[in-house]
Amino acid sequence: MMNNKPNIPPLLIFTLVFLLPSLTLSTPPPRPERCYPEDKRVLLELKAYFGNNLTDFSTWKPETDCCNKWSGVLCKKIPKTNIRRVNFLEIIGSDNIVGPIPPIIGKLPYLETLILRLLPNLTGPIPPFIGKLTNLQYLSLNWDSLSGPIPNFLSQLTNLATLSLNNNHFTGTIPSFLGHLPFLSGLDLYENHLTGTIPNTFGSFTHKTFIDLHNNHLSGSIPKSLGQVNFEILDLSGNQLTGDASFLFGEDKTDLAHLILSRNRLSFDFSKVVMPVGELNSSLLILDLSHNQIYGKLPNWLGQAPLLYNFDVSYNRLCGTIPTVGGKLQGFPVSSFQHNLCLCGAPLPPCKS
Repeated sequence: MMNNKPNIPPLLIFTLVFLLPSLTLSTPPPRPERCYPEDKRVLLELKAYFGNNLTDFSTWKPETDCCNKWSGVLCKKIPKTNIRRVNFLEIIGSDNIVGPIPPIIGKLPYLETLILRLLPNLTGPIPPFIGKLTNLQYLSLNWDSLSGPIPNFLSQLTNLATLSLNNNHFTGTIPSFLGHLPFLSGLDLYENHLTGTIPNTFGSFTHKTFIDLHNNHLSGSIPKSLGQVNFEILDLSGNQLTGDASFLFGEDKTDLAHLILSRNRLSFDFSKVVMPVGELNSSLLILDLSHNQIYGKLPNWLGQAPLLYNFDVSYNRLCGTIPTVGGKLQGFPVSSFQHNLCLCGAPLPPCKS
């Protein structure tokens, strides 16, 4: 009679007996949840406010870690502790978010970034509790349907570096305190219904700055103080601004990349305007001065701006020969120069002798 029992070597039996328990013991324990309990409670209450069944919050599950598993949520370790607090909240691109900004967001005191964007049914004014989120560095409430004035309590956000409120229904004037926020370097207020003048305090910006105020109802002259600012982007187009804007140019504007002043009522002698040129000291990419009342001749430096790729001075009162120095201007279409008093030369028809 044959013996069908397998013949297991003694060495293998020894290995199994002593190794398997060690493998079991070496399995790491579950990682402890990093989400701070109070922050998690607040976020779940926020989810309930807008509707627990919304797919926008499908990853916000009570049994998972909000710091690791929830979309639009990030956490940051608090210095000298092992505690992580929610410092980033982003809710974007939903027609299902309906109503005003809920007060519960004000109970996330460690927020550094708050983004409520592309929410066409988010309505009402900016609520006062936003002013209590004093750790905010980036506040983006844009492409929504918010309304009312830009509130003064935003002056409490002294850590703010970027404020983006564009594409809403905000009214009233631009508050002067924005120019005094010590770290503010980015300001988007375009596509609103703002009126009045540009605050003189905007000349107090000390960082490389971008300001976009286009398509509002701003009027009056541009404050001379803005000539002191190291702009990278300045867009004041589509308003009702008047007077001189030549002080926004200058040989010290080596960081200026986008200057867009079109569709206003500005008037100055363009031939007296200077800018840095050359490969190493010019960053100008876009210059749009169209639809104003600018006069004089086109300065020669325009043809030597090495990076300039978008240029428009149409619908002004310019005259004289388009400069051929550097040859840059001859690469732009006729539409960039048309409807002036007497501009001539390539790409326009030749000048009359």
